[in-house]
Amino acid sequence: MFKMEVDSSKKLFTINASGFFSTQESKDFIAEYKLRTREFDPKEFTMIVNGKGLKTSTQDVAEQLKDVMKLYAKDPFKKKIIVQQASSMGKMQTQRLARDIPGFDSMLLVNSMEDALEKL
Repeated sequence: MFKMEVDSSKKLFTINASGFFSTQESKDFIAEYKLRTREFDPKEFTMIVNGKGLKTSTQDVAEQLKDVMKLYAKDPFKKKIIVQQASSMGKMQTQRLARDIPGFDSMLLVNSMEDALEKL
């Protein structure tokens, strides 16, 4: 499950993702992400991705999530903040997927949405 919100007054693009992603849900996520990021100039916005409630994914879905992470790294947001998954297995999966993505290491990783909001 996911939800994306654009707050133009705060120049904030927030993504909340939780649960297990299916292959179709991953495709839907990418399509909505591309659609939403055309609504504004990312250079003027901060992106917060709240993945705290995400569950560890199967290998085929993990590869699609890697494609999502590449989009995060590629898009020129003013600031990029990732709320890490709650489970240690989820964090390890994210780290494994991220190590081959140029630019992903420039994102700020935090442990809670409160921490993310403090970094604005």
